[in-house]
Amino acid sequence: MGDDLEALSELPNGVIDIDILKGSATHSLVGNIELWIAVEISQWLKESAARDNIDLSHLTEAYLTVKIDTDKVKSHKNKVVMFHFDLSSRIVTSSKVYASTVTEMTRWHSRH
Repeated sequence: MGDDLEALSELPNGVIDIDILKGSATHSLVGNIELWIAVEISQWLKESAARDNIDLSHLTEAYLTVKIDTDKVKSHKNKVVMFHFDLSSRIVTSSKVYASTVTEMTRWHSRH
Protein backbone atom coordinates (compact mmCIF):
# COMPACT_ATOMS: atom_id res chain seq x y z
CA MET A 1 0.00 0.00 0.00
CA GLY A 2 2.91 2.35 0.71
CA ASP A 3 3.97 2.29 -2.94
CA ASP A 4 0.41 3.19 -3.93
CA LEU A 5 0.45 6.18 -1.57
CA GLU A 6 3.72 7.33 -3.10
CA ALA A 7 2.25 7.02 -6.61
CA LEU A 8 -0.91 8.85 -5.52
CA SER A 9 1.25 11.63 -4.02
CA GLU A 10 2.36 12.45 -7.55
CA LEU A 11 -1.18 12.70 -8.96
CA PRO A 12 -3.60 15.64 -8.87
CA ASN A 13 -6.68 15.49 -6.67
CA GLY A 14 -9.43 13.57 -8.38
CA VAL A 15 -11.50 10.42 -8.42
CA ILE A 16 -10.15 6.91 -8.88
CA ASP A 17 -12.47 4.18 -10.08
CA ILE A 18 -11.26 0.68 -9.26
CA ASP A 19 -12.84 -2.09 -11.31
CA ILE A 20 -12.72 -4.91 -8.77
CA LEU A 21 -13.54 -7.63 -11.30
CA LYS A 22 -10.65 -6.62 -13.57
CA GLY A 23 -8.20 -5.37 -10.94
CA SER A 24 -7.70 -2.09 -12.80
CA ALA A 25 -7.80 1.58 -11.80
CA THR A 26 -8.59 4.81 -13.65
CA HIS A 27 -7.92 8.36 -12.40
CA SER A 28 -10.44 11.01 -13.50
CA LEU A 29 -7.73 13.36 -14.81
CA VAL A 30 -4.82 11.06 -15.63
CA GLY A 31 -6.52 7.96 -17.07
CA ASN A 32 -5.40 4.39 -16.41
CA ILE A 33 -3.02 3.98 -13.48
CA GLU A 34 -1.41 0.95 -11.87
CA LEU A 35 -2.25 0.41 -8.22
CA TRP A 36 -1.24 -2.58 -6.11
CA ILE A 37 -4.47 -2.29 -4.12
CA ALA A 38 -6.64 -2.70 -7.25
CA VAL A 39 -5.09 -6.09 -7.99
CA GLU A 40 -5.14 -7.07 -4.31
CA ILE A 41 -8.86 -6.31 -3.91
CA SER A 42 -9.65 -8.23 -7.09
CA GLN A 43 -7.71 -11.27 -5.89
CA TRP A 44 -9.37 -11.07 -2.47
CA LEU A 45 -12.84 -11.05 -4.03
CA LYS A 46 -12.06 -14.03 -6.26
CA GLU A 47 -10.48 -16.05 -3.42
CA SER A 48 -13.33 -15.22 -1.03
CA ALA A 49 -15.94 -16.17 -3.61
CA ALA A 50 -14.21 -19.49 -4.34
CA ARG A 51 -13.91 -20.29 -0.63
CA ASP A 52 -17.60 -19.48 -0.01
CA ASN A 53 -18.87 -21.11 -3.24
CA ILE A 54 -20.13 -17.82 -4.71
CA ASP A 55 -20.47 -17.67 -8.48
CA LEU A 56 -18.99 -14.33 -9.60
CA SER A 57 -20.51 -14.69 -13.07
CA HIS A 58 -23.70 -13.23 -11.55
CA LEU A 59 -21.92 -9.91 -10.94
CA THR A 60 -22.32 -7.40 -13.74
CA GLU A 61 -20.03 -4.86 -12.08
CA ALA A 62 -18.03 -4.29 -8.93
CA TYR A 63 -16.46 -0.88 -8.35
CA LEU A 64 -14.71 1.00 -5.59
CA THR A 65 -14.69 4.75 -6.19
CA VAL A 66 -12.19 6.82 -4.22
CA LYS A 67 -12.29 10.61 -4.16
CA ILE A 68 -8.85 11.90 -3.16
CA ASP A 69 -8.08 15.36 -1.79
CA THR A 70 -4.57 16.21 -0.58
CA ASP A 71 -5.27 19.91 -0.01
CA LYS A 72 -7.41 19.75 3.16
CA VAL A 73 -4.28 20.22 5.29
CA LYS A 74 -1.44 22.27 3.85
CA SER A 75 1.90 20.48 4.03
CA HIS A 76 5.26 20.30 2.31
CA LYS A 77 4.13 17.64 -0.16
CA ASN A 78 7.71 16.71 -1.00
CA LYS A 79 8.00 15.46 2.63
CA VAL A 80 4.55 14.51 3.88
CA VAL A 81 1.08 14.23 2.33
CA MET A 82 -2.23 14.06 4.15
CA PHE A 83 -4.76 12.14 2.08
CA HIS A 84 -8.46 12.72 2.59
CA PHE A 85 -10.50 9.85 1.11
CA ASP A 86 -14.20 9.55 0.42
CA LEU A 87 -15.01 6.01 -0.70
CA SER A 88 -18.04 4.35 -2.21
CA SER A 89 -18.52 0.80 -3.40
CA ARG A 90 -21.03 -0.63 -5.80
CA ILE A 91 -21.64 -4.29 -6.59
CA VAL A 92 -24.33 -5.07 -9.14
CA THR A 93 -26.05 -8.33 -10.06
CA SER A 94 -28.89 -8.82 -12.52
CA SER A 95 -31.38 -8.43 -9.68
CA LYS A 96 -29.82 -6.20 -7.03
CA VAL A 97 -27.43 -3.32 -6.36
CA TYR A 98 -25.30 -3.30 -3.20
CA ALA A 99 -23.76 0.05 -2.27
CA SER A 100 -21.85 1.52 0.64
CA THR A 101 -19.91 4.68 1.47
CA VAL A 102 -17.19 5.75 3.88
CA THR A 103 -16.40 9.44 4.16
CA GLU A 104 -13.68 11.53 5.68
CA MET A 105 -11.09 8.81 6.00
CA THR A 106 -7.59 10.28 6.38
CA ARG A 107 -4.13 8.86 6.06
CA TRP A 108 -0.72 10.50 6.45
CA HIS A 109 2.11 9.46 4.16
CA SER A 110 5.75 10.35 4.81
CA ARG A 111 7.64 10.50 1.55
CA HIS A 112 11.13 9.09 1.06
